[in-house]
Amino acid sequence: MATKKTLQGPRYWMPLREIGQSDFNPIRPELLQESMAHYGISEEQARKMLEDEHARCRFFVNDLYQVAVAPCGPDDTMLHINIRRRDGGMFKDWRHFQQIKNEVVGPEREAFEIYPRESRKVDTSNKWHLWVLPEGTSFDAVGWKQRDVVYEENRNVPGMRQRPL
Repeated sequence: MATKKTLQGPRYWMPLREIGQSDFNPIRPELLQESMAHYGISEEQARKMLEDEHARCRFFVNDLYQVAVAPCGPDDTMLHINIRRRDGGMFKDWRHFQQIKNEVVGPEREAFEIYPRESRKVDTSNKWHLWVLPEGTSFDAVGWKQRDVVYEENRNVPGMRQRPL
C-alpha cells in the first residue's frame, strides 16, 4: 500500500465525484447542432451518436474538470480518459492529470498521451486524452524504472526548479 505522502493530491485539489448519465439529459441544443454541422449528419444521427457515446462512459467531475472514461482498444481491455476543464480553459497541470488517473483507475495503472501523426490527429475541442493500459501491464521499455519525486519547493537551482505539492 502506498504511503500517505504518495497518495496526497496536488495543492487545492478537490476529489472527483462520479455523476450519472442523467446529468447530460436532455442533450444541449448547441451540442446537437454543432455535431450535426461538424459531421454533416441529421439530428437523429447526431442524437444517436451522442447517446451511444455517453452510454459507454462513466463521468466524473470536480470544481475544475469533467472526465469521461470509456473502454477502448483490443477487446475493450484499455480505457480512454477524456479530460476537459469545466471553464473551457487550456491550462494543463501534469499533477492534476496524474491525480485524475489515480482516482479514476488507480495509482498502479499506467496511462499515456499520444502525439499522433498528422493523419490521425483529433483536435476538435479543448480536451486532453489519456489511454490507460490493461491492468497488470506497463511500458517497461520507456519511462523510469523507479520512483523519484520531490515535493519541496525549489526555486534556486536552474533545471531543477519545483513547486510544492
